[in-house]
Amino acid sequence: MTLTADSIMHLDGQLLPFSRDLREALAIYARRTWPVNTSGHAAKAWGIPKTTAANLLKGHASDATVTKIIRAGGWELALPVIGAVIGEPVHAFFREQMRQAAREAERAKAHEELAQAAYRHLATGLADPGEDRRSRRRA
Repeated sequence: MTLTADSIMHLDGQLLPFSRDLREALAIYARRTWPVNTSGHAAKAWGIPKTTAANLLKGHASDATVTKIIRAGGWELALPVIGAVIGEPVHAFFREQMRQAAREAERAKAHEELAQAAYRHLATGLADPGEDRRSRRRA
Protein backbone atom coordinates (compact mmCIF):
# COMPACT_ATOMS: atom_id res chain seq x y z
CA MET A 1 0.00 0.00 0.00
CA THR A 2 1.36 3.40 -0.97
CA LEU A 3 0.64 6.20 1.47
CA THR A 4 0.43 9.86 0.53
CA ALA A 5 0.93 13.05 2.50
CA ASP A 6 -2.85 13.52 2.38
CA SER A 7 -3.38 10.18 4.09
CA ILE A 8 -1.01 11.24 6.87
CA MET A 9 -2.61 14.69 7.21
CA HIS A 10 -6.18 13.32 7.37
CA LEU A 11 -7.92 10.93 9.73
CA ASP A 12 -11.17 9.37 8.51
CA GLY A 13 -11.75 12.31 6.17
CA GLN A 14 -11.05 14.92 8.85
CA LEU A 15 -8.15 17.26 8.18
CA LEU A 16 -5.69 17.11 11.04
CA PRO A 17 -3.65 20.21 11.97
CA PHE A 18 -1.95 21.96 9.06
CA SER A 19 1.35 20.18 9.43
CA ARG A 20 2.74 17.31 11.44
CA ASP A 21 5.88 16.98 13.51
CA LEU A 22 8.36 14.70 11.73
CA ARG A 23 8.24 12.02 14.44
CA GLU A 24 4.46 12.21 14.62
CA ALA A 25 4.22 11.91 10.82
CA LEU A 26 6.48 8.83 10.91
CA ALA A 27 4.31 7.29 13.64
CA ILE A 28 1.15 7.90 11.60
CA TYR A 29 2.85 6.49 8.51
CA ALA A 30 3.77 3.33 10.42
CA ARG A 31 0.28 2.92 11.90
CA ARG A 32 -1.36 3.36 8.49
CA THR A 33 1.10 1.02 6.78
CA TRP A 34 0.91 -1.72 9.44
CA PRO A 35 -2.33 -1.44 11.44
CA VAL A 36 -1.61 -4.71 13.29
CA ASN A 37 1.68 -5.41 15.14
CA THR A 38 2.89 -1.99 14.00
CA SER A 39 6.09 -1.84 16.03
CA GLY A 40 7.14 -5.33 14.95
CA HIS A 41 6.61 -4.62 11.24
CA ALA A 42 8.23 -1.18 11.48
CA ALA A 43 11.25 -2.60 13.30
CA LYS A 44 11.74 -5.25 10.64
CA ALA A 45 11.16 -2.91 7.67
CA TRP A 46 13.37 -0.12 8.97
CA GLY A 47 16.09 -2.19 10.65
CA ILE A 48 15.56 -0.79 14.14
CA PRO A 49 14.95 -2.53 17.48
CA LYS A 50 11.31 -3.22 18.35
CA THR A 51 11.58 -1.03 21.46
CA THR A 52 12.82 1.86 19.30
CA ALA A 53 9.88 1.32 16.94
CA ALA A 54 7.50 1.29 19.92
CA ASN A 55 8.99 4.58 21.13
CA LEU A 56 8.63 6.06 17.66
CA LEU A 57 4.93 5.21 17.72
CA LYS A 58 4.70 7.40 20.84
CA GLY A 59 6.41 10.21 18.93
CA HIS A 60 9.80 9.72 20.57
CA ALA A 61 12.84 9.07 18.39
CA SER A 62 16.34 10.46 18.16
CA ASP A 63 17.52 12.30 15.07
CA ALA A 64 19.76 9.32 14.27
CA THR A 65 16.76 6.97 14.40
CA VAL A 66 14.66 9.26 12.20
CA THR A 67 17.50 9.46 9.68
CA LYS A 68 17.90 5.67 9.67
CA ILE A 69 14.15 5.21 9.12
CA ILE A 70 14.03 7.68 6.24
CA ARG A 71 17.05 6.05 4.60
CA ALA A 72 15.50 2.61 5.02
CA GLY A 73 12.11 3.72 3.70
CA GLY A 74 13.51 5.74 0.81
CA TRP A 75 11.44 8.11 -1.28
CA GLU A 76 8.31 6.01 -0.78
CA LEU A 77 8.41 6.95 2.90
CA ALA A 78 10.14 10.32 2.71
CA LEU A 79 7.83 12.07 0.23
CA PRO A 80 4.53 11.57 2.06
CA VAL A 81 6.08 12.09 5.49
CA ILE A 82 7.87 15.31 4.54
CA GLY A 83 4.73 16.46 2.69
CA ALA A 84 2.76 15.97 5.91
CA VAL A 85 5.40 17.89 7.88
CA ILE A 86 5.31 20.79 5.40
CA GLY A 87 1.54 20.62 5.07
CA GLU A 88 1.57 20.22 1.31
CA PRO A 89 1.80 16.98 -0.64
CA VAL A 90 4.73 16.80 -3.05
CA HIS A 91 2.40 16.40 -6.05
CA ALA A 92 0.71 19.70 -5.16
CA PHE A 93 4.11 21.39 -4.99
CA PHE A 94 5.14 20.10 -8.41
CA ARG A 95 1.75 20.97 -9.90
CA GLU A 96 2.16 24.56 -8.70
CA GLN A 97 5.71 24.64 -10.04
CA MET A 98 4.40 23.53 -13.44
CA ARG A 99 1.72 26.25 -13.37
CA GLN A 100 4.32 28.88 -12.52
CA ALA A 101 6.58 27.64 -15.32
CA ALA A 102 3.66 27.84 -17.76
CA ARG A 103 2.90 31.42 -16.66
CA GLU A 104 6.58 32.34 -17.03
CA ALA A 105 6.64 30.80 -20.51
CA GLU A 106 3.56 32.82 -21.50
CA ARG A 107 5.18 36.03 -20.22
CA ALA A 108 8.41 35.22 -22.06
CA LYS A 109 6.48 34.61 -25.27
CA ALA A 110 4.64 37.93 -24.89
CA HIS A 111 7.95 39.74 -24.30
CA GLU A 112 9.47 38.02 -27.32
CA GLU A 113 6.53 39.09 -29.49
CA LEU A 114 6.88 42.69 -28.27
CA ALA A 115 10.61 42.64 -28.99
CA GLN A 116 10.03 41.22 -32.48
CA ALA A 117 7.43 43.91 -33.18
CA ALA A 118 9.87 46.59 -32.00
CA TYR A 119 12.64 45.20 -34.20
CA ARG A 120 10.28 45.09 -37.20
CA HIS A 121 9.32 48.70 -36.54
CA LEU A 122 12.97 49.71 -36.36
CA ALA A 123 13.79 47.72 -39.49
CA THR A 124 11.02 49.37 -41.51
CA GLY A 125 12.17 52.78 -40.30
CA LEU A 126 15.72 52.04 -41.41
CA ALA A 127 14.71 50.52 -44.75
CA ASP A 128 12.81 53.67 -45.82
CA PRO A 129 15.18 56.52 -45.05
CA GLY A 130 12.71 59.11 -46.25
CA GLU A 131 13.74 62.74 -46.07
CA ASP A 132 17.12 63.51 -44.60
CA ARG A 133 16.79 65.73 -41.56
CA ARG A 134 19.65 67.93 -42.69
CA SER A 135 17.87 68.80 -45.93
CA ARG A 136 14.70 69.95 -44.16
CA ARG A 137 14.05 73.65 -44.10
CA ARG A 138 13.19 75.33 -40.91
CA ALA A 139 10.01 77.28 -40.93
